[in-house]
Amino acid sequence: MVPASTLLPIAAGLVNYKRVDRSLRTLTWYLCFALTINVIAVVLASRHTNNMPLLHFYTAGELVLVTLYFKHAFNDRKTDRWLNLIMIMYPVLCVVNFVFFQSIYSFNTYTRPLEALIIILLSALYFAWPNTDRVTTAGRWVAGGFLLYFCSSFFQFIFSNVVSHYASKAQKSLIWNMHATFVLMMYVLFFVAIFHGRNKR
Repeated sequence: MVPASTLLPIAAGLVNYKRVDRSLRTLTWYLCFALTINVIAVVLASRHTNNMPLLHFYTAGELVLVTLYFKHAFNDRKTDRWLNLIMIMYPVLCVVNFVFFQSIYSFNTYTRPLEALIIILLSALYFAWPNTDRVTTAGRWVAGGFLLYFCSSFFQFIFSNVVSHYASKAQKSLIWNMHATFVLMMYVLFFVAIFHGRNKR
């Protein structure tokens, strides 16, 4: 149900694509990417195929697209250099991680929490951004959605392999249902952001 809920903000983004600013267009493409990866992951899981390699790929792509969103949201030359560096270096770190440190067939508990930390910092920075002309109502909804999800999931990302190996089936179900709930809430906030941003271009 949660992957399907991505269709709500995606539909809003596509319908209002020409009426929203560049940052919300990037957010729409991020959501399309997330939906595509989630559908593939569900198909692989239904066939009892390990879909962890897909998570490693998704983590790198997600961070790049979210950073690109904030690059457009900040629209500041000084921050562009740092954000460009993040978009280049982070995928490299992901490759280094699954080649030398963590198996591509297990949770990426090194790079996933790092991704969450970067997005949390970018979201918090948006709320504290001194150039108030670039801080919009839509942007606050988006940053709030990212903060809600990645703050709530930070420790889950760190201990995913521990939970996978030692938690009972009921405990795993509870943890992942809570995770899915926060994902759903994030998508709803993104829908609200696009609704607010459609006439504010």
